[in-house]
Amino acid sequence: MNNDFHGKQKVFQKYLQGNLSEEEEAKLINWINLSNENFQTFKKYISENQFFQISEEANAAWQRINAKLYPKSKKNAGIKIMLPDWVRIAALIVIAFVSGILINNIYQIKNENYILNEIIAPKGEKSQLILSDGSKVFLNSDSHLRYPAFFSKKERKVILSGEAFFEIKKNPSNSFIVETSGFNVKVSGTSFNVSAYSDDKENSVTLHSGRVTIENDGRECKIKPGEKYVLNNKTRKSEIIQTDIRGASSWIENIIIIDNQTLEEIQKILERKFNVNIEITDNNLKYIRYTGQFKPHETLDEIFTLIKDASPIKFKVEFNKTKDHITVKMAK
Repeated sequence: MNNDFHGKQKVFQKYLQGNLSEEEEAKLINWINLSNENFQTFKKYISENQFFQISEEANAAWQRINAKLYPKSKKNAGIKIMLPDWVRIAALIVIAFVSGILINNIYQIKNENYILNEIIAPKGEKSQLILSDGSKVFLNSDSHLRYPAFFSKKERKVILSGEAFFEIKKNPSNSFIVETSGFNVKVSGTSFNVSAYSDDKENSVTLHSGRVTIENDGRECKIKPGEKYVLNNKTRKSEIIQTDIRGASSWIENIIIIDNQTLEEIQKILERKFNVNIEITDNNLKYIRYTGQFKPHETLDEIFTLIKDASPIKFKVEFNKTKDHITVKMAK
């Protein structure tokens, strides 16, 4: 490729549309790998032009690149492969620009190798991606999403650990399923928030629009917009409650809404958002309940100051030198 930026743009666009030959694709990947500057140029273009219509030609181009990047082997079932940044971009470029850590997983299903991508949003970060059917996913901190490069004609299925907000492209003949450790969510086209952290006392589904069916232990229930399905992970009992849908997805805008939650529950939210470890030394502090809202610009120190001011029991907060470990203890 020449050094003319407009020439590069044409190549990038042809790649997104699936119109590059195998030789041109190889040259593009080699060029991306030459320097960080090339990678950043490519990455910037893709991030600004990610909403392309997926075509059969684009799918075919992706399959050719995928075959080069992930050669199939019957011996590597179950292996997780950490990929360099430029490979992550190249592998998913036809689908969307993906932020976060991407891992390629190969699973053995019915004696066939089945490749799933896994995107990870580490603590302190969030990620988003567009799936091959055009559905959008926003992934909250400390969350994992596994999904196929392309969905089958029978089923669109992803596996979630953590929290995500979904905007699903409508397809009545091909249901979309979100599998979690506690329940499955089945939809055809809708928007909803799923909170399914394994270490939370409760997991939930909050419906913003459309309809969803929740499958749990052989039972099914449906919820309407403005309703929230809540599952107690210990007792396995569930209930449906009316809720403010703003609170369920406020994390996308970096807003934390607390609704009658204990300090122990707030602790986990803050640990995920700020990538810190919080230790509450006294049980009397853990179960105090709070209601309120924390704005995007507020620091962890400022948030704790607000919590302390609202607490009926006086306590103090101590940060270590690196400010990644916080101790909450009774004030003397």
